[in-house]
Amino acid sequence: MRPIMKTEIRVLRCLRTGADNKTTMRELKKKTGYGERIIYDAIELLRMKGLPIMASRSNKDGGYFIASTEQEKLDGLAQYRKQIATETHHLRLLEKADVDGYLPSISDEPELWKELSERLIEVTPTSDGATISVKTRL
Repeated sequence: MRPIMKTEIRVLRCLRTGADNKTTMRELKKKTGYGERIIYDAIELLRMKGLPIMASRSNKDGGYFIASTEQEKLDGLAQYRKQIATETHHLRLLEKADVDGYLPSISDEPELWKELSERLIEVTPTSDGATISVKTRL
């Protein structure tokens, strides 16, 4: 593992201790001058060094902080477990999705057909009018 660099130190200086003292990504970007990717990478390296940097994903109270109690750490871990469960659910749904055969499965969903109609119906002009066909894929 590489040593801590000034990038990580700069991010660390912006992080406060305790769940009530979160630092938003916007604040981190403003204070460090770094982009999100660099900040994510710095937080990852700091975590690899053992710092319990937690993230709250709440829309109204989101941000990063250093856990100051075991309960703050457990609460933060619960959010990650929930995110993993959601992503696992999405993964399973997408693994089952049939790229070539999903259109018939939505045949009884008029709202979906209405939204997808421009992409589903192909109109080809001909000399005496037009030919209309339903695409087999979007």
